[in-house]
Amino acid sequence: MNMRIIDRYILRNHLKPYLFGFSIITFIFIMDFIYRYLDEFIGKGISILTVLEFFILSLGHMFALIIPMSVMPATLMAFGRMASDNEITALKASGLSLYRLIIPVLVASVLLTGGLVYFNNYILPESNHRLMALMLDIGRMKPTIQIKENIFSRSIEGYTMLIEEKDDRTGNIRGVQIFQSSEKGVPTIIVAEKGRMQYIKSKNILKFELENGEIHKMPNLDDISTYRKTLFKQYTLNIRDTGRELKRTRRDYRGDREMNISMMKARINEINRDIERRLNKMNDSAAEPVKEAFSLLFRTPVDSTVEAKAALAGSRNRMHEIRKTLHKIQNEIRVMKDKKGQISAYKVEIHKKYSIAFSCIIFVLIGSPLALLSGKRGMAVAIGFSILFFVIYYVFLIGGENLADRQYLPPWLSMWLPNIIFGVAAFILIHQTVRETRTINWDRINPVKRWRNRKKS
Repeated sequence: MNMRIIDRYILRNHLKPYLFGFSIITFIFIMDFIYRYLDEFIGKGISILTVLEFFILSLGHMFALIIPMSVMPATLMAFGRMASDNEITALKASGLSLYRLIIPVLVASVLLTGGLVYFNNYILPESNHRLMALMLDIGRMKPTIQIKENIFSRSIEGYTMLIEEKDDRTGNIRGVQIFQSSEKGVPTIIVAEKGRMQYIKSKNILKFELENGEIHKMPNLDDISTYRKTLFKQYTLNIRDTGRELKRTRRDYRGDREMNISMMKARINEINRDIERRLNKMNDSAAEPVKEAFSLLFRTPVDSTVEAKAALAGSRNRMHEIRKTLHKIQNEIRVMKDKKGQISAYKVEIHKKYSIAFSCIIFVLIGSPLALLSGKRGMAVAIGFSILFFVIYYVFLIGGENLADRQYLPPWLSMWLPNIIFGVAAFILIHQTVRETRTINWDRINPVKRWRNRKKS
């Protein structure tokens, strides 16, 4: 028996279902993309080339999920079809076990895992970085569209706005509240019953023509007598530099999902050095209050009243300094706790790049025996269970990430726990399949069919 021919045949049976599943899942992600961003793109008048760039950059985080998600349906469909056509039975009769049958698919999943690790580490961070920069640039365009009804808008720097009703066609607005920030921390509040909002392109100005309102000001935060309330019937507010054109800006800051592994490790080392520096500083600061306390305990008693009063005053000053030092130490402890949380977030992201890629192998291991144990009639139910597995897997992943960020779980465990659980389940299923244990009776575990059979009897 030529094993190369069999291996190629098994891989060909997986290729078409994989491409089919990949296409379907990609289509679903694209529809979600269109639903989320189409209105904003149309409203802002973004060019088709910018929309295409935004879509291509968005494919980065889409493919990071689509590639492993497509593995399990392909495995179920391929092995399920081979089982229904009795090809698996014929191969077993020729002396081939399930272990040998899944080797070519397992090798392909290992290669896919390696490629996905490279993608997650080098391509995805750059894609996320450019996408975030483009999203921020788009967010600064055409603030009239960004101001939505009954939602606080901060799309214009220095202003926070709340508008109850807005007509995009005429520019008429009602129930206007505008908070203009101030350097001294007290915003100027403008409240109006109604008005009109329009963008003057030639002057790059967003113009508010307000009616029947009030202006509240307090220039000096420490002096309440500077508070002023002004009533108006008509008031015009011009906000400059609110252009609609897309202005590309350079963005140097990177979040954890915009970094590769080496960047995050360098950042972790930098934070650890900062924590060590703060810890040494805290130890030095803590030593002084201890010395002061011992000096007060073993001070030689004084005889005169004047010296006693002076000593008491000095002791009070020293105790005040001790309390200040202890307060600083408590602040340093809070800062270090926050720094450790940042380290945990970076470690989570590092392990996530590997664990999601490794799920390709896990889905092959759990999908192949599941397809065979389902029997000839169980493929539809098995594919339904594969969707359930995806949901459970990513719920574990997201939940583990939240627990690790709050430092309830080690980062490695939070990201690898879904793979560990599904890996154990996969080996149990493979063992049952190799031993030719009875196939899964989906009719028996289906509550609807069980109720119907009980009703018939």
